[in-house]
Amino acid sequence: MSTISISVVARRGASSALRASSRSITSHVHHTHRTCRNFLTTTYQPCKVSGTPVNNFQSCQYQQRRKYSSEDQQFKQVEFEDINATLTSSRSNTILVDVREPAELAATGIIPGAVSVPLASQPDAYFLSPDEFETRFGYPKPGFEAVAEGASEPSKAGKDIIFYCKAGVRAAAAAQLAAQAGYDPKNIKVYHGSWLDWADKKGKVEKWQGGE
Repeated sequence: MSTISISVVARRGASSALRASSRSITSHVHHTHRTCRNFLTTTYQPCKVSGTPVNNFQSCQYQQRRKYSSEDQQFKQVEFEDINATLTSSRSNTILVDVREPAELAATGIIPGAVSVPLASQPDAYFLSPDEFETRFGYPKPGFEAVAEGASEPSKAGKDIIFYCKAGVRAAAAAQLAAQAGYDPKNIKVYHGSWLDWADKKGKVEKWQGGE
């Protein structure tokens, strides 16, 4: 083979090797870019708990687990008949707390006399001082009505607080939060059947006067 032919073959071989190397590098770069993009989009971003200082952050995943866990404390379950009895009693020592969201209340109404403390949008409500609670919601903090009327501390008798939601899950979570906030677990109860049971048994309904 002539010197010229060998030179041409060598150049062609070098060119092919260079193209192959370039494809390998490009492929590696694209793969690395996809990996980084996926990592960024699946990383849990910090979320601010409503009403807490700016530097008090928790991960979304952790917040969800904390907000909807009721495994630490068991509370007394009440039924339709128990709720109905409180409505007909003129000396009821019970507070009904509806923990559904305002849009749900607007669609269905509420159990007469219940107050609204939405769990999902107001998870810090039970940790507020009585003054902060009343400023935010417009009515006394459940269990602290005596303070709102001028007393220096809540009623020593302690009112029972019954939580309900749509099917009982959020009610149990709200009860857990209330216990963590310092409410006496002996005064905390959960309407297990909640709104679905109340509506099914034709319980009285009051129109929700708040907004959505």
